[in-house]
Amino acid sequence: MTGLIDPLDEAQQLMVDIVWSTFVEHQRFPKFFYVNHLIRRKGHDAASVLNSFPTVGTVLTPRYRAIAWWGPEHNPDADGPVSLTLAGLHHVNDPVADVISGGLLAFMGKMAQAQDAILDSPFIMPDVSVRLDDAVKLVDGAQDYVPHMAAIAEREWPGMRFEKQNGTGSLGMLTSADFSTLGDYLGAVIAALAPPAPVDLLPFAEPRALLRALNYLDLTSELVLGSPLVARPPMDRSSLLALDADDESAFQAGLVVLTEILRDLHVPGRNPPSGLGRLKNHLVERLPAIDQAAIDQAAELLDQIRIVRNSAVHPKPSPKLIAAHQALGLPFPIRDFTAAWDSVRAHAERALNRLQEEIQAARPSES
Repeated sequence: MTGLIDPLDEAQQLMVDIVWSTFVEHQRFPKFFYVNHLIRRKGHDAASVLNSFPTVGTVLTPRYRAIAWWGPEHNPDADGPVSLTLAGLHHVNDPVADVISGGLLAFMGKMAQAQDAILDSPFIMPDVSVRLDDAVKLVDGAQDYVPHMAAIAEREWPGMRFEKQNGTGSLGMLTSADFSTLGDYLGAVIAALAPPAPVDLLPFAEPRALLRALNYLDLTSELVLGSPLVARPPMDRSSLLALDADDESAFQAGLVVLTEILRDLHVPGRNPPSGLGRLKNHLVERLPAIDQAAIDQAAELLDQIRIVRNSAVHPKPSPKLIAAHQALGLPFPIRDFTAAWDSVRAHAERALNRLQEEIQAARPSES
């Protein structure tokens, strides 16, 4: 799923060891200029090594990795600290690192227990913060390393929100934190932060397949419901659905035509304004036996095309846009517009064929 807990290469391990040795001795993380000097003496570029660490997280969340630093994504601040996360401690071969990680796991366990107070307080938010020094009292040897734990906790945002000034913390983005091993915790972080695997990019071998799917849907609607469903755009517009997209402009032009066809479906009513948005209720009303879940899935997939098309106007990433790309098998951002258009057409063809099949299957039997 991710390389976050996989063995490091020689340069990455060297950097972890440099940061750790300074940290465990001084209870503070070294500055980048110091790490950079030592790494360069070994023949490596420190910024390149930092950026080579595997990460989890998406464009919608911060990146989480074994090493953290101050400064822009690819250019660490020379006077900023280079710090280890719990993912970094996973790669440290030192019993002290085990004590520190064990203390922080106990700290998170106490945070999870403290959240139970919310169940007894539906109207007033209780104080669910936990003191670090109290949480680690029963962890062997941990009392000697509370300052080290505090330094790591301050940046361990997936597992906790830590207030260094008063030494208290509460759970971070994880909803539970009862972990017996560091591996269990990192597995939960990976599961929470790794984006879901996108749907496969589908090939589209037959240029006329999408037009044919629209035609079959229209004919089935006329046969079963007594009226056509698909509005016919001008020939020069509909022909774009059969053409490849060589660049972004052609890709967007095809999306516009397809979304307009779906918007203008002949479905009674005006709310919502899109015919596709009104389609499910219309079909359920006319065909009570229709598979509503199948109609939902097909209509929702087709609506993802509208969301991707709108990204040309509002290109800033959003959860909806990322989900739409994943549903249609598209990377974000799109680089290969020919393959992307093929995948959109293939997914649209499947969804339209599913609608046609469900309408046909729900056709009332003749008495």
